[in-house]
Amino acid sequence: MNLNENEVNNYLQPFFGRYKDSFQQAWVEILECNPQTLEEITPIIRRVRNKDIKEYMNKKYREESLYKPIGKNRDEKFTLESILESPGNEDTEDKENGHNAIYKKMADFLIGEYLDQKNRNLELRRERDNHKHRLSSVIRLRTIKLKREELKFKKRRQEDRHRRYILSVMCYLYYLNQKGRNLELKRREVELKAERLRLRGEWLNFKRDRFESWKKLMEDKGKQKENQFRLEVQLQREKLKFKKEHFYRKEKKRIERGKK
Repeated sequence: MNLNENEVNNYLQPFFGRYKDSFQQAWVEILECNPQTLEEITPIIRRVRNKDIKEYMNKKYREESLYKPIGKNRDEKFTLESILESPGNEDTEDKENGHNAIYKKMADFLIGEYLDQKNRNLELRRERDNHKHRLSSVIRLRTIKLKREELKFKKRRQEDRHRRYILSVMCYLYYLNQKGRNLELKRREVELKAERLRLRGEWLNFKRDRFESWKKLMEDKGKQKENQFRLEVQLQREKLKFKKEHFYRKEKKRIERGKK
């Protein structure tokens, strides 16, 4: 074995202690199995501990069964130990008669226990049958009640389905009606938009025509003022020309008069 002895002892001590028989038994199995690592020792520890626990439980059960009261009344004085230790040959000298008395006492006790157990089993069977009958009647009533509730539930569910169907049909009809109304409103809105656009176009045409008329009127007024201004200028020129000619004539006449 490649493992250190101190390591194995330290590993086994928390499970068994150092001075118990199970500790030595674990060492014997370790030496027989020859493990190479501490992980391989774990199954050996588990096997030895399970064996110790099993032996302890068997011993404890034997002790309890030996001192446990038996019989119908559970008298503490009447145990298996008292039967086995009862002197069957106190008044006889023959050892064999004593053993026969013990066996007879055990047989009488076992027969009595068998009869008592048989009677208890019959009573338990009757109680079980009665309980089954009661349970069957209760189950039958509950089954009928559950079936009635199931029928009521199915009826309510069918009524709910019918209501939901009617409600869905009404909602669909309302949807179609509302959809028609919405289409009519949209159509009217489109017509109003078209009418509004037509009126706006007419208003723009009217404003354009009015602007063109005003522009033409302004142009005519401008031309009229320009012609009037030209005529006034021409008239002033002619007046100046006439005055100038008239002045020249006067000067000429005056000069002629001065020469005479």
